[in-house]
Amino acid sequence: MKKYLENEQHNSYEFELGEEIVVKDQWKREYSFKTFLYELPTGFSLEAKELRKDELPGYEFNLFLNIDEDLEDGKKMLIRKIQRGLNRRHLIKENGKWVISKREMLRGKIEWNDNFSDTNYDRVFVIDGKRITMEKFGEMFERWEGWHFKFKIVDRYDRDA
Repeated sequence: MKKYLENEQHNSYEFELGEEIVVKDQWKREYSFKTFLYELPTGFSLEAKELRKDELPGYEFNLFLNIDEDLEDGKKMLIRKIQRGLNRRHLIKENGKWVISKREMLRGKIEWNDNFSDTNYDRVFVIDGKRITMEKFGEMFERWEGWHFKFKIVDRYDRDA
């Protein structure tokens, strides 16, 4: 059974871990997630993985709670992290190809790949919930040849990621 969560103004964040939740972005598009809780020696890992109709990787959000932090507060933080992530767009479509948006920033995750139909690499990027191969990723930077860049790897539990 799906549970529809309201936006931040309504403060309706109650959900049971392990259930399917639906969160809307600011454009009213719905995303379904399955929630997970893992107990670790020093705290808890809360995770939400996007449920997709296809086999492609989608959005994934993670949050670490210290052993002394409240689980209900953690669930609220996870939903806010999901909403923040869904409402950011780093890619735009130009001439049928994904390109980096005007903010000139990317956020996403590095994912294992076993589908070699469009890439020679066993890793892909997931940006805005979209699978981006290493080849497509490299093409995105052609317009900035000669520029400098920063590349920062962050922990999957980073609360600002």
